Amino acid sequence: MKKLVTILLMFVMILELNACGTSSEKEEITNVAKYEDCVLTLEDATIETTDTGEKVIKVGATYTNNSSEPLYAYCSFAVRAFQGDVEIDEVSNINGNEASLIKEIKNGETVNVSYVFKLKDDSKVEVLIGEPTANQITIGRKEYFGE
Repeated sequence: MKKLVTILLMFVMILELNACGTSSEKEEITNVAKYEDCVLTLEDATIETTDTGEKVIKVGATYTNNSSEPLYAYCSFAVRAFQGDVEIDEVSNINGNEASLIKEIKNGETVNVSYVFKLKDDSKVEVLIGEPTANQITIGRKEYFGE
């Protein structure tokens, strides 16, 4: 009898786990990410060469603050880039060309921002937008320069 109850409980647990992963309420991950009252939309990207000869990808984005408080694009989302399964370094110059990332954005305001990442090779780049939390749950993504 104990074996039967144990097997039945295991079967119920397996069904519960499968149900968690197949929710029809999950939104498809696109280039538009929404977190709380902010929206970040990944736009086009260009490959550039820095003054030191390093190749970088500059990803343009549009940031909108719909909250009642002023916010900063840099703090509202966790933006990361990968080539293969390896994260590549962000080299955005927030005191220079990418200063709009740390500009105070008021309620209802939209600004163009950009993120710069150091390329390791010529392969496809995947940019992920994550929640600005410790686990950075992916809520947006876009691929650049790949098949």
